[in-house]
Amino acid sequence: GAATYQWSPLVGLTNPTIANPIATPTASTEYFVTGTTVNGCIAKDSITISIKPKPAITISPDTLVCQNSPVQLTASGGTSYIWTPSTGLDNPTVSNPVASPSDSTTYYVTVTEASTSCSSIDSVDVFIRPEPVFTINAPASICETKSITLSASGGHSYSWHPDPTLSSTLIANPIATPLSSKVYTVDITDSICNTTASLSTTVTVWDLPTVQATSSNDIDCSLDFSQLTATGATTYEWLPATGLSSNRVSNPIARPVVETSYSVKGTDDNGCVNFDTVMVKVVTANLSGYLMPNAFSPNGDGLNECYGIKYWGVIQELEFGIYNRWGERIFFTKDPSACWNGKYRGTPQDIGVYVYMIKAKTLCGSTFKKGIFTLVR
Repeated sequence: GAATYQWSPLVGLTNPTIANPIATPTASTEYFVTGTTVNGCIAKDSITISIKPKPAITISPDTLVCQNSPVQLTASGGTSYIWTPSTGLDNPTVSNPVASPSDSTTYYVTVTEASTSCSSIDSVDVFIRPEPVFTINAPASICETKSITLSASGGHSYSWHPDPTLSSTLIANPIATPLSSKVYTVDITDSICNTTASLSTTVTVWDLPTVQATSSNDIDCSLDFSQLTATGATTYEWLPATGLSSNRVSNPIARPVVETSYSVKGTDDNGCVNFDTVMVKVVTANLSGYLMPNAFSPNGDGLNECYGIKYWGVIQELEFGIYNRWGERIFFTKDPSACWNGKYRGTPQDIGVYVYMIKAKTLCGSTFKKGIFTLVR
């Protein structure tokens, strides 16, 4: 045997200097080899490797199909065919099997040409379209006279069961204005796979609160305030706020200087709202005579603790002073709601007779009044 070898051409050979290289030519090739002995003797030979063409496969394109829908697969380019996996195929050994997979599947086909015994492999994907997800809005609640937008999704067309309280029956999100609690139903269709579902939702309608507003009296020459009261709700808001002790309570004190219509907005625990109004008039009637108490008892029993003006109507201007027996002024105010608690400079005053002097301009006229009263304990 030879001592060394040299193959040519080099293309496609694993090692051109050994006796048995592996050849992987891309086209038919004649390889030449030169063998040299240790004595320098040379011999040459050659071998031709012919390349047979693989089948050129033509295969159907990837396909998206609906659930439980068969699809025709096709392949060409050879004389025999083997498809894998065989699951879902009516015949895995023909060129054109029908596939009915339960899940998305990649099918591989091996195509063999009998004349050359050469094979090729290709694949096709069969995707199963997911089932559509149809939805409808959760049950909802609204107050009477209000509207709500319903919402369905997942389809290509919508058909709500006929109802006069719907703005439309052929859209996904109609506006519903029910007069009472009601069940709404919609038929949803996916037109691609002709899938249909019927879904329902409930709209509960809450009654509005029965809000009632009252006033205790009109404003006149004796009464300078009116007690407003609202009932039927949980929280309240009065408008206008002018003249009110608070506009966010059920029972504010109203001291309007002109006739005023007060509107109250009542809201219940469900957030439902209703309204009522009450008129407080301001009239020059029921003249009081500008009377003052003749005694008071600041002794801490909670009764008659403070000496002040009551039932003079709306006082627009005021000078109110109280004097002791020595003529010393021990109390003075311009505030009609202020009163004397029986103390001077923090010290409780003695039991006895005191003098008041009041100059006032009221809704019903002006007056100057002077008198005496007794402090008792």
